[in-house]
Amino acid sequence: MIQIDSVTKSFSEKNVLNNLNLEVKDKEILSLLGPNGCGKTTLLNILSGLTKQNSGNIYINNILVSGRAGTKKVHLKPSERKIGYVFQTVSLFPHMRVKDNVAYGLKAQHLPRQEVKKRTESLLDFVGLREYAKFYPSQLSGGQKQRIALARSLATEPQVLLLDEPVSAVDPQLRESFRLELKNYLQALKITAVYVTHNLSEAFIMSDKIAVMGNGHIEQIGVRGEIFDKPSSGYVAKFLGINTIKGKAIKIRAALLEIDVNGVILYAPAMPKLVGKNVVATIKPEDISISKSVKHPNNEASNSVAGIITEMVQMRSTAQITVDAGFLLKTRISLSTIKDLGMNLGDKIYVGFNDTALNVFEENSCE
Repeated sequence: MIQIDSVTKSFSEKNVLNNLNLEVKDKEILSLLGPNGCGKTTLLNILSGLTKQNSGNIYINNILVSGRAGTKKVHLKPSERKIGYVFQTVSLFPHMRVKDNVAYGLKAQHLPRQEVKKRTESLLDFVGLREYAKFYPSQLSGGQKQRIALARSLATEPQVLLLDEPVSAVDPQLRESFRLELKNYLQALKITAVYVTHNLSEAFIMSDKIAVMGNGHIEQIGVRGEIFDKPSSGYVAKFLGINTIKGKAIKIRAALLEIDVNGVILYAPAMPKLVGKNVVATIKPEDISISKSVKHPNNEASNSVAGIITEMVQMRSTAQITVDAGFLLKTRISLSTIKDLGMNLGDKIYVGFNDTALNVFEENSCE
């Protein structure tokens, strides 16, 4: 449905997108996940036609909408691309009633009055706000405004829907329920959608597939579990809050890969092709246990390493513990466990984790 080939974009001397490639399948909901400033919104603006790329081609439904075909330059107008766009900031016309905001694109197509009325009412029914048809945007909540913005973007029956952090404009206490509403809308529409967010939980809730952006290109793309369980680069792991450990793969012993990390030996699943190479191992905080002894209760840990607690950050019912074991590891445990174990800053403890919890790849493939 969407094919982005080698797209680059710079503003003045700053490169925002560098040879970016991405494919979104028909009726797929893909989240573009990454920190602020990594080029997510720029990519949406290029897809929609609001911004021109410096080089590269954009295809929608196998049709070149922007780029070069031989020596010919192609750049279809936004109105010619059959794309709907829900912006981060609510962009309703303040002087128009809700029904007129939704009908704006339909009237621009010079459709018959009755057809405009019928489709407007149908869209207001779809987002559950028909009774607000005569209200002005200033009379609506943030969530209601975004639902109207969604209805307006769908009025012209787009083939692709772009959503730029639409939840950020919703009142904080209503965001979770609005996310679920929006996910239900997108599933009911059966439309190809690209959803921009910097929030990991939101990307997991909203999408079929996640593309992590960084350094102007796609760092990794995959289904939700794949991205979190097996990050393919140090950048992705750090962005997701996953521990990254640099070391050297030494040898295979007893079907395990030995990794030397600052003199500490860790064990991971056997990967003969990595022996002798500098590697990065990633491990999720929740896969790490903590004990006052080298043996970990209820956990047949392949790895048990001594360390010192250097940081304890309390949250609601858990705390993030940072342990210096010759390399830093962060884990999250319950406050009750901390109390039971009597743990404090500066205490010597043991961190434990299974060899299968380590995801290992060659270092120069991740930078």
